[in-house]
Amino acid sequence: MRILHTPHIQLLKTHHNLMLSFFGMLISRLGDGIYSVAIIAIAFELTHSSSGTGIVLASFAAANVIFGSLAGVFSDRFQRQKLMIGSSCGCGVILIGMGLLLYYDLLNIINFAILSFILGACSQFFEPTLHALLPQFVKKEDLTTANATIGMTESIGYLVGPALGGILLAYTSVEFVLILNACTFLFAMFMALFLKIPKREKLGNNSSSFIREVMKGFSFVFQDRFLLRLFIINSISILAYSPFFVLLPAYLDHEIGLDVSQRLELTGYIYSALALGQFVGFGLLPYLKITPRSSIGLSYLIQAIGFGSLAFAHHQGVVIGFVFIAGISFGISGAAFNTVLQSGTPSTLMGRVYGVNYTVQGMLNTLGRSSSGFLAESLGSRVLLMIMGGLFLTSSFLSRRYPKEPSLEEHNISG
Repeated sequence: MRILHTPHIQLLKTHHNLMLSFFGMLISRLGDGIYSVAIIAIAFELTHSSSGTGIVLASFAAANVIFGSLAGVFSDRFQRQKLMIGSSCGCGVILIGMGLLLYYDLLNIINFAILSFILGACSQFFEPTLHALLPQFVKKEDLTTANATIGMTESIGYLVGPALGGILLAYTSVEFVLILNACTFLFAMFMALFLKIPKREKLGNNSSSFIREVMKGFSFVFQDRFLLRLFIINSISILAYSPFFVLLPAYLDHEIGLDVSQRLELTGYIYSALALGQFVGFGLLPYLKITPRSSIGLSYLIQAIGFGSLAFAHHQGVVIGFVFIAGISFGISGAAFNTVLQSGTPSTLMGRVYGVNYTVQGMLNTLGRSSSGFLAESLGSRVLLMIMGGLFLTSSFLSRRYPKEPSLEEHNISG
């Protein structure tokens, strides 16, 4: 079979650490996909309002703000294998605690938001650590394929996980879904235990203060003109996307007219449509033959069309179709963003620069999610979707207004 001879499969077969990381991430991503539906369902059932859902989602995102850059410093300074093990173990324990609280009817919006914050904090230490380790797992010429292989776990996980989560929530219990997600993190921890990290892993300078080390990441981003512009444009798109899953339950309830069971199931399909679109975006990218700047502008235009058009949708199939269109853009923009970031960042700063990215994302997601619930209730879901489309159009326009940056235009994002 040809699929068994793709560069991704060949790399997994010949690199022990990459294979363990891939399967650990894959199962964990499946759990993330399941949980992404569960967290919305739990928050909405506890409060029956978009505001309550926004508070819980914002608390999870707030952990990105506080721990994003700090996790990057830890990734550059300390034993990365231990960080991955500790992160996965912590997430599993927290999810088991959530399940027990829910089972004994002790879960409320306050402790759910607190636990979501702690869960977000623990999860921050895994991904920047893995990104920092990849150059040690494979040769330099295989790094692009390795990044693409690990990136595929997100597409697969969110393609299958949310739909599975919607079905599980409809036919089993929320407690079961939480415990199942905990098991996926424990599996990732088990895989990390068997990683064979080189004996002399290059760590950062431990004599500097954490604040100074964090600022090194921010300083690097601010000193690179193109990278700084990329962060600014990306920030607008993050702010535009942040309200979507906050307003989704109310949108499906009030605008599409679905009952609880239908709403849960369609939410899962919507997540999967986004993941499938992302997967298609990754597949189309090599055939587009465009530069990172052009691909980013195109991706934001697609997002504007996909999410903005939801304001005029009235049927479930149409909703899934527009979400799929929007999802294509995530594959295109994600590859471009990571290519610029990794190709222009020294390995000793990789964790910190990714930490900057997570911190910025966390700040904007916290702002967008905490305010979007109130905006959706006052303006209506359809108006807010039109505003989202307008912000994506703004990002697309700005990405095409920047002057050419020759050193970065030479990058080929198709690898």
